[in-house]
Amino acid sequence: MQAKVDNLTKRETQVAGLAACGLAKKEMADRLGVCYGTINIQLDRAYKKTGTSKLNELGSWWLNRVFALNIDFKELQKRIIAICFLGLMIVHITLSDNNTFRSGRRVRIEIERAERIE
Repeated sequence: MQAKVDNLTKRETQVAGLAACGLAKKEMADRLGVCYGTINIQLDRAYKKTGTSKLNELGSWWLNRVFALNIDFKELQKRIIAICFLGLMIVHITLSDNNTFRSGRRVRIEIERAERIE
């Protein structure tokens, strides 16, 4: 997709689009027929114009602009991190020795064993 995005030049837009496709810098240089250093220069300029600092951020920014996705990636990232922490807490609670769920089950099992022996 060759759409001009905001104030990026045609080449910067191409580089951002390739970043959105997940290409590495070397692959971008090969695909566009330019030197690796030229890609670095284009990326630096695109980073400054878009307020990004990483290749994947630039790719996400490009997708957001070209396809008019009004996704707040920072909010999405916060939610994903919160869900991961929640999952870790559930695993920790489940595996914890001081867990009331497990200790309740242990007590029931010990009572059943004691009843069987009697």
